[in-house]
Parts: sequence; C-alpha cells; structure tokens
Amino acid sequence: MRENKHIVFVVVAGVILLVAALFRFPGLENNPPGFWQDEASTGLDAWLLWHTGRDQSGTFLPIIARSFGDFPLAGYRYLSAPIVGIFGPTIANERFMAALFGTLTVAAVGGTLWFRYDRRAALGAMISAALCPTWLHFSRYGSEAILLPATLTIGWALIAAGEKTSRYVLLWFGAASIGFSAYTYHAVKLFLPLWMAGFLWFMAPTIARLWREGRRRHVVGPALVFAAIVLPSAYFALTEGGLARGRTVLAWYHHPADVVWRVVLSNYLSYFDPGMLFIRGGPAAAQQIPGLGMWNLADLIPMVVGFGALIRNKSERRFAWFVFYWFLLGPLPGGVTYETHNMGRAIGWLPAPQILSGIGTATIAVWAVARLRTNDVWPRVKGAAVAGVLVAGWLVTTYAVYWCTLVRYPNIAQRDFQFDVSQGLLCARRVRQDEKLIVSPGFQVGGVFARYLYGDLDGPPGPDQERIWEPGERTVVQPGELYVFPAHRPKPEQGKEVCKVVHEPTGTGAAFVYAAEDAALE
Repeated sequence: MRENKHIVFVVVAGVILLVAALFRFPGLENNPPGFWQDEASTGLDAWLLWHTGRDQSGTFLPIIARSFGDFPLAGYRYLSAPIVGIFGPTIANERFMAALFGTLTVAAVGGTLWFRYDRRAALGAMISAALCPTWLHFSRYGSEAILLPATLTIGWALIAAGEKTSRYVLLWFGAASIGFSAYTYHAVKLFLPLWMAGFLWFMAPTIARLWREGRRRHVVGPALVFAAIVLPSAYFALTEGGLARGRTVLAWYHHPADVVWRVVLSNYLSYFDPGMLFIRGGPAAAQQIPGLGMWNLADLIPMVVGFGALIRNKSERRFAWFVFYWFLLGPLPGGVTYETHNMGRAIGWLPAPQILSGIGTATIAVWAVARLRTNDVWPRVKGAAVAGVLVAGWLVTTYAVYWCTLVRYPNIAQRDFQFDVSQGLLCARRVRQDEKLIVSPGFQVGGVFARYLYGDLDGPPGPDQERIWEPGERTVVQPGELYVFPAHRPKPEQGKEVCKVVHEPTGTGAAFVYAAEDAALE
C-alpha cells in the first residue's frame, strides 16, 4: 500500500511538473512580446562570455556586469552562455534559463515539502507554484530575478533530502546552491543575509545532532562551501559598481532622514495590498500578467487555512516559524526602495506563499475526503461540495492563467517590451540577402540589440570581426543597404518599404525596413 501511494505521488507530481513546463517553455521567442533591453544586454554578455570570456565592457570573467550602469550580478549570464553560444543568439535562447529554473523550482518546492513536511502538501504547493502568475511571468522573461528564489529553494530541497535520507553529501550541494544565490539578483544583497539567519535557526537542531553524532565534516564542509562561493560576490558588492544600483533605488538616497523610515514602512506594507496580491497585480505590465494578481485568487483561502494548519501543528512549529519568517521577509527588498509594487524586487517572496497555499490545499482536501468516506449523508454532501469547489477553483485558475499568459499577453504588452527594436531588427534579418544593415540610433540602445541578434551573422567576436550592420540614419537608401528604423523617425525620401512591424491589436506601425528603390527584394 505504501509503495502504491509513493507511485501515485510521483505520477501526480510528474503531471504537475509537466503542466508547469508547458506554461513556461512554449513560445518564448514571442511571449513576452518583443525583447527588453536588459534581456538583450544579458544575452549579449552571455554570447561574448562564451566566445571570449569577457562581457561587453571588456571585463574578463566578471562577477558583476556593467550592462547599462546598473551592474547586475553575472550568474544568469554564465548559465546562459552555453545556450546562446552553441544554439545561437535568439530571444528564446536568452530566456531558456529563466524557464528552466522556474520549472525546476516548482519541483524543488514539492521535494522540500515531501522530505520536510507532507507529500500531500507537496502536491498542493506544486499546483500553486505551477500556476502562480508572478512565478510564471519571471520564468518566461529572461531576467536573473527568478534565480534568487530558485537557488534558495533548490538548496533547501537538497538539504531536506540529505537530512531525511541520511545522504549528507546532499547538504554540501544544497549549501552550494544557496551560495550561488549571491550571483543572481540585486535584492539578494539584503535578502540572503536575513534569509540565512532564519534558515540557520531552522536548521539548528539538525546541525546540533550532526555535531553530536561525530558528523562534523557535514557541518563544517557545507559552511565552508557556502562561504567560499559567497565571498567573491560579497567583496564586489562593496565596490563602486556593486554599490551603484543601491544609490539609485534605495529610499534613503531619495528622502530626508527624518521621513525615510515612514517611506520604507509604507512601501513595505503596500506589498500586502490584497487587490494587488490576488486580483489586479502590480502597475507595470512588464513585471506581471495583466488580469491576474501576484498570486492567484484560488490561493487566498488555502493560504489562510495553511497558516492555521501550521499554527496548530505543534510537531512542526520550527518549520512553521521559518515559513512565516520567509513570508514576512519576502517584500522587504522592495520596501526599502523609493518606489512601490516592483514585482522583481519582491521575487524572493516566492515560494513561501505557495508553501502556505499547498499546506492549505492539502488540509482542505483531507477534510473533504474524510467526510466523503463516512456513511452519513450530510457530512458526505459537505465533503463533496468542498472538494468540488476546490477542484473547480484550480481548474478555472488553470484556464485563466493559460488565457491571460499564453493567449492574451503577447497581444497587449508589446509596447512594454521594446517590440519595435527587436522585431524591426529581426524583420531586417529575415529579408536580408547580402545587404549591409543600417540600424537607426532612434532605437533605444539599438546597438546592444543588434550586437546580440546579429551576433551569429557577424561571426565569433574578435579583433578581425566584420559586422554586417552599422548604426546610422538614412534619407536615401543606397543599393546594398537595408535601413531599419522606428516609426517615430522620418521615412527615407528615397527607398522602398520591404518590411513592416506593427503593434497588435491596433495595427499601427512600430518599425520599418527600407531598401533602395531598385533593390531586388520582395
């Protein structure tokens, strides 16, 4: 019987993970629509790292990248380097690692709860994680942000597995994964030290037991691995570049000292707005899925129930306090900045809400099934009603997330993802034969887009590289040229349109490609 339950769990978990992957991987080239400049810069650095070991600023094996002067941590660039280096510099390839780690983290949440709490709660948390709008969006957007919750959760899952199975070598790998979080996203500079304080408190009984049992190498070793991985990032975080981003976004650089505490408190509490969390999401379409909350409305009741279930479970009191601590810590990196409701800065919130939702979903399901198994009519009716509402809620949520994310979003968010520059350059690439591509400086950071999207046409970067493109304006398009420019720039006086990029659903022009009048292009 126990073996059958294990097989059922693995099969159901596999199905949920498949659903999570189907929401994350398909259509990455066109959804999100266009290509944001941070993605282009990340992809370009990854492409250059693979071929030269240097980023676009010329830094050899950087810990932090210069990018546009915001000095992001370089972990995502190294992970993406083999993908874009081997398979080509495409939009989908730059986003691949976000989709992969977004999916792996769904599995990690399930694994953590399986080993540390309850397998039914593990399945509930996986459902919540697979369909979480914020989680899903940052799994499709090629940003390093998703790596922050991913590395922490994967690390915890490995440590939980090692603790449960007595395969203590997994503690070393778990420590390495948590340590790698120091190379993910700016928020980690505040989030990781505070998260580690709570995690070490949570792990204290295990650490003490290993020490008493003479397994001290499995305490000291993981600690040294974690420290060795984190220290280079910590060092660079204190350099001029490492401090640059904080000076532009932290609240105390924008408000007088006597009011900054009120600003921080207000910003922090603003992340608990129920409307934002469960219904409308944040204000920026580029950071969330319009029409959905940061979490799903179907999570609301399970989260409340899960909170209550953890409070009542005295045997898991330490686990409960750590999850609550993580839940309260999640929005803090967003709260200490000068603006509110930045979903990226609150990405470390994941997966604490999904853990609570998973425990609540499992608690409700167990309650309903227990009543369905009785011989009394009224309890069976109540059990059937609750089970029906629970299942229907998640089925409706699945369809709503599918429609808002995979069907509607690509058509309504084009203006939020620099659709004109990416699609204009790709349009020119498609119609090009042997022409020189002229990229208008009217495109915001068009040179970064061109270097990435045309990288394989130019060949591996090096001192003898001859680019098939150059920046420039044209009023007359010469033979042998293709001129690509945004719609807000004047059209050439001489030349013919060979390609047009339009915004959906308005049909208005976003970018154009012009050739010489006598060019033999269709």
